[in-house]
Amino acid sequence: MKLDKERIITILILIGLFGGLIGGPIASLADYYAPPERRFWLFIIPEFIGFACLILMVIYGKSKKKHAEDKAS
Repeated sequence: MKLDKERIITILILIGLFGGLIGGPIASLADYYAPPERRFWLFIIPEFIGFACLILMVIYGKSKKKHAEDKAS
């Protein structure tokens, strides 16, 4: 089973997106009795990763769309 470059990039972006945006709150709640500062960092770092992947997904989608339009012309 051979995966092409496009599919691998899409899978990695989705893993980062959902892992960051869903993993942050879960990690923060899992360490419920930790000090507030630690819970904050457990929450915010994965959120930054998730939003970075979201930005990458938008940039990748726009570049893919532009590439498809150039091929059609």
